[in-house]
Amino acid sequence: SPTATVTPTATPTLHPMSILALRQMDYPANEIFIEETLENGPNYFRYYASYRSEGLKIYALLTVPFGEMPLTGWPAIVFNHGYIPPDVYRTTERYIAYVDQLARSGYVVFRIDYRGHDLSEGEASGAYGAPGYTIDVLNAVSALKAFPHVNPESIGMWGHSMGGFLTLRAMV
Repeated sequence: SPTATVTPTATPTLHPMSILALRQMDYPANEIFIEETLENGPNYFRYYASYRSEGLKIYALLTVPFGEMPLTGWPAIVFNHGYIPPDVYRTTERYIAYVDQLARSGYVVFRIDYRGHDLSEGEASGAYGAPGYTIDVLNAVSALKAFPHVNPESIGMWGHSMGGFLTLRAMV
């Protein structure tokens, strides 16, 4: 009677856009740096800030509520913007009303650029065929968890269009 031979197989290579590959990566808690203080909102501070993602300096608009910080820190939202051509994107433009509404409601808002947008380092590779933007989002969450004004147990995300896609990928 014939016998079956089992041939060992190599470990499969994970596609970099796969959820499993993204889950196996590390997202170290990088410090958020205040690059510039901007004009305040009605009840919140506004900053031009930065953090690190895969060694790249990524910029963001950061809001922090006025007033006495809760004992556990402010709740926070990573704000993922939709597609804007990287060569015309500016950190302090667009989505102003959305950020304002969330910030007025007592949230720290971290509206991040993605790599290759405005002054952020790296190549703008898009969200649908490369993992870079998703990695930038996940590193933003880690940076917020380490930010002393934020409750690390109360971080949410908001995304529009391409940013909605990134929000879903990051949450999964």
